[in-house]
Amino acid sequence: MNLELLEPHPRRVLEAFRRGEFDGLEIVGRADEKAFFELCFREKLLEGLAETMPTARQKEEVPRWLILAANLSLRLHGEHAFLAWDRVVRCGGLLSALPPALASKHLDAQSGAVLLHCVGFNDKNSYDRQTPCHQDTLRKFVGDVRAEQWQEWFNGPVQEVFQRQGFFDPAGVFIGDGSYLFVPDNPDYEGSCVLWFDEHNHPVDYEKLGAAERKKAHRERCYKLVSLLHLRGGAYVYAALAVVAGNVHEGPVLYGLVEQFVQRVGPGVLKKLILDRGFMDGPRIAYCKTVLGVDVLIPLKKNMDLWSDAWRLSEGLPWQNQVLPAPTATPPRSRPVVLEKREAKRQRTLAQRRAQAPPPEPATVLVRRELCPIKGFQWAETPAPLHVVLLRETYADGHPEGWALMTTEDFADPQVVPRDYARRPTIEERHRQLKCFYDLTDFHSRRFNAVTAQVVFVLLSYTLRQWQLWKSEQEALAGVAPQRLQRQLNLRDQHVVIYHQHAYAQLPLVSFTREVLELSAEARAKARVVIERLEKSLLSPLENLRPP
Repeated sequence: MNLELLEPHPRRVLEAFRRGEFDGLEIVGRADEKAFFELCFREKLLEGLAETMPTARQKEEVPRWLILAANLSLRLHGEHAFLAWDRVVRCGGLLSALPPALASKHLDAQSGAVLLHCVGFNDKNSYDRQTPCHQDTLRKFVGDVRAEQWQEWFNGPVQEVFQRQGFFDPAGVFIGDGSYLFVPDNPDYEGSCVLWFDEHNHPVDYEKLGAAERKKAHRERCYKLVSLLHLRGGAYVYAALAVVAGNVHEGPVLYGLVEQFVQRVGPGVLKKLILDRGFMDGPRIAYCKTVLGVDVLIPLKKNMDLWSDAWRLSEGLPWQNQVLPAPTATPPRSRPVVLEKREAKRQRTLAQRRAQAPPPEPATVLVRRELCPIKGFQWAETPAPLHVVLLRETYADGHPEGWALMTTEDFADPQVVPRDYARRPTIEERHRQLKCFYDLTDFHSRRFNAVTAQVVFVLLSYTLRQWQLWKSEQEALAGVAPQRLQRQLNLRDQHVVIYHQHAYAQLPLVSFTREVLELSAEARAKARVVIERLEKSLLSPLENLRPP
């Protein structure tokens, strides 16, 4: 192996670059990904996860920890197609986190391109390796494992590793929910089904819709993702998942996931389970309380006898004002005087517009929030004692609106119950992020094995990214979209490396951009040729990955 040593000479290389003389350029980005994998290797997290990762291989030539790392790297880059592996491994941070004995980079003297050299894990290649493994290896490995095995791995051994690493906090608050995953209307999507949905993407019975409602309905082929989310302070941990056909009821699936989770990690980890009213099931709620030791918080349905009994009893009981949590105060920040004056003028304008606007309809003006706790209910379907908190909102025109929360927890302060339930939309925001920003439903295969594996790796990479944030004390970024998160983590770590005569200089991206803008016309023309070559190499598959 012929490797050329490169030494840092920033001044000499930069002076040559300003004359248009340089041998190559390299983009060094995704510093957050490098830090991510270095943390995983240091904490031995990948090793623990890969040890139990399912495989259909009789002979394990490529270690499972590398298969796992490659799939996580793809998801951190927002890629689901394995064909993107060549590009991701070149510009990502995984290679930099691997030991030099496994992977390295060097400058080709003839072409001036930065080449990757990977040792690999077998001697079957006739050419030098430029990636640790071939993308086809990743594709076949993932697709050959059955969907049930992927789900069992995530819901069992992965959660045991999470528990050993301290992923679950003592509060033990979890949220369960189901969400539809829409796919193209192609019957080759294994295990999918076709349903009708309204304009809000809620499933409907098309035969029972009126003429106006039918115009708004749409037909979709879909799966359903049932998931269990742990609220760890300001961060989020996916504790269980199941991918099923869209017409499968999520209730039995979720309660099965809860039971499996408690059996795996032991009692006392999952203490409080917050659900939507669609999961109302008396026997299973009682099982959670009496056998699993899990308190369930869920809204009552208006057609239940329990709802009617609670409201009749409340007529002779005292009500108390509902105390809303105080909004988090943002620390004041100093701003230029001109901005302060501009903001003051804007506030005066808004006040004038509010004064001139017609008064709102009394039916929309909320004047009072009240709650009434009632303990010790008995429900024939649930042998465990139940407690209800009724909530009533009164509007300016005098009409009230009410709803009710049922819990198996013997609470001391009834104000805590609606505050806990107010956290339930958090999982809906996770659904939105995964679908809109992580491209969860961008399935490149119609095999159910690959579909399930993609969901597993997306949720796993999301959880591990959350782990990285709280380990690095950056939990404030836990709820932001991935693009903004990468900008924050890469803010000071995006560089361009300039190579010239066995030396190199590393510049921040903004500094490199300024240098390019200040080049003379002749030097800029030379730089353009090299930059176009770099662009082509980044957007094209690597060559000589396998012998012809």
